[in-house]
Amino acid sequence: LNDNQFSGNLPLGIGDMAELRGASLFNNTFNGLIPTSIGNLNKAVALYLDENAFTGPIPTEIGQMESLVDLRLRDNKLTGTIPTELGRLSNVETIYLDTNAEVTGTIPVELSNLVKMTELHLYDMNLNGPLPPELGILKELIYLYLDGNELTGSIPDDWGEFHSLEQFFLTGNNLSGSLPITLRGLQSLEMFRAAGNDLTGTIPSDLGKLTKLEYIYLEGNDFQGDIPKELGELTKLKVMHLHTTKLSGEMPPEICNLKAAFALEVLTADCGPEQIVCTSACCNCEGP
Repeated sequence: LNDNQFSGNLPLGIGDMAELRGASLFNNTFNGLIPTSIGNLNKAVALYLDENAFTGPIPTEIGQMESLVDLRLRDNKLTGTIPTELGRLSNVETIYLDTNAEVTGTIPVELSNLVKMTELHLYDMNLNGPLPPELGILKELIYLYLDGNELTGSIPDDWGEFHSLEQFFLTGNNLSGSLPITLRGLQSLEMFRAAGNDLTGTIPSDLGKLTKLEYIYLEGNDFQGDIPKELGELTKLKVMHLHTTKLSGEMPPEICNLKAAFALEVLTADCGPEQIVCTSACCNCEGP
């Protein structure tokens, strides 16, 4: 029933369809509350209510859907907090709650129970508080999108245990502290976005050990010191943004060699005598 023009409230009786294996109602114009009776669909493996206009809280009863593998509530007008009861969905692999700008509160620690989860989409919401270290136990996680929130605190050391993680997005929060050296454990990482935070310290040289990295976005932070030459070991690197920071010194020739070899396509930095010394052949200069 997806991709239609259905509107109005979702019938309260939807919970009576005990044998339903999935509900695909995305990209319609349904509104009103998501019925709490939906929690009775304990044989459903997929619940797609995304891209509608549902309002009100995320029903805690969804935590009763013990067979659920794929939960998608993104791009609605939901409010309230993320229910801790979602931590009971022991079979879930993907959760899309993003683009609900009125959902607030913290990321529930209980999500660490979802050990089969491969995708967690919580971007463009209004989440606050710290990043739960307990989520580091999610070894199957491939996509973690937390950008566009009000999250605070530092990146937990435990998150270096995301050995399967390929895309890690933290852009546009209020995160502080330094990049933990444990990030060297993200051996599958291809894209790292942490721009627009309040991160400090130096860029760890161990990022050069993440040989699958293709995209690095660290601009708009308070990083200081030299750019580590070890980043020149990232032979798959295509884009690296380092501008609007407090980095200084010379752009390492090892990194400029990637640009000369046409592997690195975009390299931004604040160029200047008190900032990054870099030629226009190497850097896309953002400074004077």
